[in-house]
Amino acid sequence: MTDWLLSIEPATVGLAFGMAALVVSIVIALLGRVGEWSRSLSWWVGASACMTLGFLLNMLQVALPPSIVLMIANPLTVVGVCLFSVGARHLLNQPPALAQLLPLIAVAALGSVVFTVIWPNLVGRVFTQVACLTVVTLLNMSLLRQLDHGYYHFPARFLLVVNGLLVLFMVVRAGSVLVSGGPETVVVVTPFNTLVYAVSGAVILAYLTGVLLLCFAEKQTLLRRLAAEDSLTGVLNRLGLRDALDAWPNNQPGVANVFDIDHFKRVNDGYGHEAGDLLLKTFAQALRATAPAGAIVARLGGDEFCVVETAQMRRKNADWIDNLKQQLPTRLELAAPVAISCKVSHGSARFNVIEGEFSEALRTADRALYRSKARRALRAKEAETAKAA
Repeated sequence: MTDWLLSIEPATVGLAFGMAALVVSIVIALLGRVGEWSRSLSWWVGASACMTLGFLLNMLQVALPPSIVLMIANPLTVVGVCLFSVGARHLLNQPPALAQLLPLIAVAALGSVVFTVIWPNLVGRVFTQVACLTVVTLLNMSLLRQLDHGYYHFPARFLLVVNGLLVLFMVVRAGSVLVSGGPETVVVVTPFNTLVYAVSGAVILAYLTGVLLLCFAEKQTLLRRLAAEDSLTGVLNRLGLRDALDAWPNNQPGVANVFDIDHFKRVNDGYGHEAGDLLLKTFAQALRATAPAGAIVARLGGDEFCVVETAQMRRKNADWIDNLKQQLPTRLELAAPVAISCKVSHGSARFNVIEGEFSEALRTADRALYRSKARRALRAKEAETAKAA
């Protein structure tokens, strides 16, 4: 069984996987050229470069003293996995845990120096790398579980498996070294070294492929977010409202509120579309600032907006709509370059379950809005008539 392994040089296997990993790393780096260069991508480019270089450097043991090569290659691999952790934290909007990662990098670097130069010891060198990689890999697996949703579902699951395989490989590698001691360098032609290069190369390549999948998932998430937001006001559009309602628990009762700016067309006609746009943006900001925390705020179209809140939110903050109507004139006066005075009409309707009832609640709220608008117009007309009389 091992005859064919004896004919394959470990360096050849390593070079093949290393070149494939290098290609994936270049693709990750080039992703910033076809879209927005995110903070997470910056860290992942560094992670893929470190892991790839750390793997490829091992083949320099053919020409250089193994101690020099390993003193650089082992810490580089640990640094790469640590940089991946920082990139994942940026995706989760969590501050990078540098206090956790820097000691691991320092231990990996110090261990490489101690066990390759000062006290050459294969067992110590391998176990230092295994310990560091195991700790940071477990940290990464915790982050990946938090990412396991939406477009990140498959990449996160894939990388969870790869991280698990990485830990398993390192433990088996450490065990084999502890039992047999292992050869002086991993480029010596032995079946064991060939298998080590093949398995480690496959794991590194799979790891970088998972990073690439995460990069694509981040792009898709960004595009989806841009597609779900109203470009003028920054609140959700109809697509974003649908996505938010899809995540709403079906048995969670709530209230649908619809808002409309009175005589909005007069503002556009009298002051121009720039004034109208400013009015819409100011109103959207007022909605987000006044609506209960966690409520869904969306623009349905034109000057019509929607706020969906849970029944519990309404009970805790029952007067937020009245506060909105009181604050809006002041907000408009401060923001508008010209004197704009507008009032807001609104309608509300409750629903018990989101599926099957929300659409009807939205229509009911819309009808209530126009009844409110009609009553206000009637009162204004009666006031004018009384004044003329």
